[in-house]
This record gives sequence, structure tokens and C-alpha cells, in this order.
Amino acid sequence: MAKWRNLAMCRTYPLKAAGLTAGMTFLLNFHGIGEAARPYESGEKPYWIDTDRFAAILDSVQASDQPVGITFDDGNASDYMIAAPALRERGCKAMFFVLAGKLDEPGYLTTQQVRELDADPLFTIGSHGMLHLPWPDCSVEELEQEVGSAQTILSQICDRPIAEVGLPFGRYDGRVLRKLRACGFSAIYSSDGCERLTARDPIPRFSVRSDTPIASLEAMIFQEASFTQRAKCELRALIKSMV
Repeated sequence: MAKWRNLAMCRTYPLKAAGLTAGMTFLLNFHGIGEAARPYESGEKPYWIDTDRFAAILDSVQASDQPVGITFDDGNASDYMIAAPALRERGCKAMFFVLAGKLDEPGYLTTQQVRELDADPLFTIGSHGMLHLPWPDCSVEELEQEVGSAQTILSQICDRPIAEVGLPFGRYDGRVLRKLRACGFSAIYSSDGCERLTARDPIPRFSVRSDTPIASLEAMIFQEASFTQRAKCELRALIKSMV
């Protein structure tokens, strides 16, 4: 977690490790950059953005005076091949949430690439589970595999405890959150969109799509969410956490 304590040139710094509250930090979440080197999952393709759009978004982040965090879900090969070089060029930090059960499969990160990313002072590896399942729908046994087993595999690869997790599909309920806390996860990230009023888990992120207008992103990056927007996000998260 110490990797996040020093601010990067583009002012990207997630999260609890930097001692920030949800109302002070905006988080952009990406999935794939360019074209997937594997078949797309159902509904996945809109979350892949081209390299020029990705570069333009990073440049907008770099120009912002607001603290903006950058994360990636799924552990696609483009994290290593495309995203990491672009981030290094700008001095941007990022967290990569990896699917442990997809490592070394075509189109996904290799075990060695995960080690290299985690060894880079700009980057940190977190868990995204095993096989990209919606965790509220999992049985007790499936949830143990998705949460506990994936955490163990990634901890062994990175040779350190994995304490951050990105929720697959952004979905959660009270049972999922209790399981994650029981496994020692200190930071849990959803896809709930805008900032909230409090820093309680899960921490909201905005998932960038190929059809997300750059102007809309810049409005979110450069302007803090209103009290009403944050209150609505807070209420939605509270309701889901209580189910």
C-alpha cells in the first residue's frame, strides 16, 4: 500500500492508502485497450476503448487539479502491452485487478507480467476473483474460490499479501462484503460511478466505455460531484450493502 503514498505527476492516487475520503477522489476504471486478443465475453466489447481515446483520457487526467485514480479490471493482456507503457510515459500510477483463474490464457496477463507490473513502483496488483463471476449469485463454495483462492494465488505470485479487490461487474451485497472483510481485504472497489459522502466500502469507480464522451469524462474529472449526486450514490451503496 505504500506505493500509493507519493503523488504521481498526473495526480493519480487511489484511495484509502493515500488517506483520502470518497468525496475527494474520483476513480476511472478501464477494462481493455485496443482490440482483445481473445473472444469477447457477452456485453464486454463496449468497455474496450481504442488507444487514441485512452491517451486522450490520460492527458485530461494529467491536466486536472483534482485527484484522479486509475484502475483496470479483468487482467487483459492490453494492461501490460498498451496501458502500462502509456501510464509510465506520463508518470501515472494505476491498480490492476486481475482474474487469477485466467492467467496465462490467450488474451490475458501472464504470471510473469503480473509479477513485473507489481514490481513497478507505479503499479499495484489487486484481485478480481477467479473466473469473472457475479459474486452475489455464487454459492458458498464458489464464493470461496472466487475470493479466498484467488487471493491466495495472487499473493503467492506477488510475494506479498493482496489486500485490494475490484468487484466483478461492480456487483455486491452484504454477504459478499462480509466475505471480503473476513479474508482481510482492506479496500474494496465497486463500479457505482460518482463519489460518495463517506469513505466506507465499497469505493466507487466510473467504468469508461468506448461511447463515453470525452467531454463528459472531463466534466467529471475537473468538477467535484455535487452533494446531491454523492448522497444518491451513498444511498444506493447502503441499500446494496444491506441486502
